[in-house]
Formats: sequence, C-alpha cells, structure tokens
Amino acid sequence: MRYPQFIVAGTARAGTTSLNSYLLQHPEIYLPVVKEPCFYTFAGEKIDYKNGKFAFALTSIEDYAKLYKKALQSQITGDISTPYLYKHQKTIHNLKKFHDDYSSIKIIIILRNPTDRAYSQYLWRVRDGREELTFEQAIAAEPQRMKENYSFDYFYVDRGMYFEQVKAYIENFKSVKIVLFEDLKDRTSETLASICDFLNVDNEFVFVKRTEQNASFLPKSTLLNKLLTIESKTKFKLLSRIPENVRTTIKEQFMRLNSSEKKNPEMSTLTREKLKNIYREDLIKLEKLIARDLSSWM
Repeated sequence: MRYPQFIVAGTARAGTTSLNSYLLQHPEIYLPVVKEPCFYTFAGEKIDYKNGKFAFALTSIEDYAKLYKKALQSQITGDISTPYLYKHQKTIHNLKKFHDDYSSIKIIIILRNPTDRAYSQYLWRVRDGREELTFEQAIAAEPQRMKENYSFDYFYVDRGMYFEQVKAYIENFKSVKIVLFEDLKDRTSETLASICDFLNVDNEFVFVKRTEQNASFLPKSTLLNKLLTIESKTKFKLLSRIPENVRTTIKEQFMRLNSSEKKNPEMSTLTREKLKNIYREDLIKLEKLIARDLSSWM
C-alpha cells in the first residue's frame, strides 16, 4: 500500500480546509478524496463520543489503504487531519505502529492565535446546530464535558494548548514545518511556495486563489444546518465517492443559502482577556520552541 509521505496535523479552524483545496491543485501532490480520514488517531477503535461522532473517520487499515490506490508513483501522498495535533500521543503511536517508514514522514502544523481559534471552533459548532450554550457557558462547561466523554470538538480552550502538542512532533520526527494561520491567509502565495519547497515539489506552481473555506456564520435555520451536517457513516460513504472540491462547493452553496445577514457576535473583551491569560504561559514556551514571534497572540 502507499502510505502518506506528509501529514498536515492541524490545528482545527486554522485554514486546513483551504490548504487542502490548494494542494489538490498541484499535479505533484496526491490527497485522498476524503479530507480528514483521521486514521492514525482512531485506528482500530470504536468511536463512541457522547457528542461529536467523527462518523467520517476511518478506523481500518484496509479502508485507509483504498484512499491512495489512485496515487501516481510520481506524486507525493498526504493526509490532512486536524485531530492529529490535539491527539498527538495516539496519533504518533499509531504512525509508528502502522506506517512502514514513519521516521521519514514530513509533518506540517498550522497554528492560529488560540484565543481566536477557540471562538472560531465555538462558532463552527453553533453554525452546524451542535452548540446551544453561549461561549462563556461552553468554556465553563468544558471540564465537565471532558468527564462526560464529549468529543474534543467541544474542547474549545484545551485544544489551543499547543506547546506539548507541537513539542511531541518535533521530538519524534526529523522534518517538521510550522505555518501560522496569518501567513496562509495574508501571504498565501509565499506560504504555499514555502510548503512546496518543504515537500520537494515545484514551488513555482501557480495556485488558483480560493475564497475562504468552511467559514463560520449565523444560520437562518439551525435545524437545516444540523440536517446538512448530520454525522452518519452511510452519508460519508456516499459522499466519499464525490471529489472533495465538488463536495465542498455544494456544501458551501447550501450553507450560503442558509446564512443569515447577521454578523457573528464579537467575543466579549472580558472573555478575550481571560483566554489570553490562560494561554500566555503556554505561548511563551511555544515561542521559544518554534523560534517565532507570537507576541501579537498574547
């Protein structure tokens, strides 16, 4: 079987959907039609979260292998799955267990200001009709939700504690590239060229500019969005036969039709300051680890 030669390990709500859309354009890169197969997080498991089923995740090596059957020998193969960063311990364990040459894998990690990332993840859950609490209530409920076996898609704060997550990859892999969300958003061409350099593919390839992917918004009908995003294995099996770019376009069109004209509410100043204080120590350590100036996040 072909194994992925590079992995984009997240984080969630940091532009991985857009990066997937860009890399799909490059003729020297092969990505499976299923974005976020999540195999190395959930290999061999029965996924049984109270909320957040991860019905699209692949748990069998046979199903995962099928994703790469159409890859050309001349192409570098990849896997973009955001759980790989937060669930780094399980993921790295399974990479060592299942991958035939795990030490050679190239790792790309995209990081976003954790305060903004937490709120974006919350708004995404609201958009999909899967979060009824206010942001402040959801933050307060997070420790209890952890105890009650909610999926980590509801761990808005904890998922942004990056230091240990990133450190684990740096310690276990020889080739790790850190990309900041702001770079991908504001300096797209240069950042994509840098990623191509890292993957040893043509860095002069001209990517077609994409609009923002997987954006959060306030829905006209929460019920409709909940139905559109229902987590069913049958649904995802059917959708997996449709190319990712076509599937994303159709979904985005439905989402736009159900998008209200109301803007997402801003995070309160008090909550923002609270989160900045929570993340400060972790970011100071991360800043030293990756040798990047993160002062604007603090």
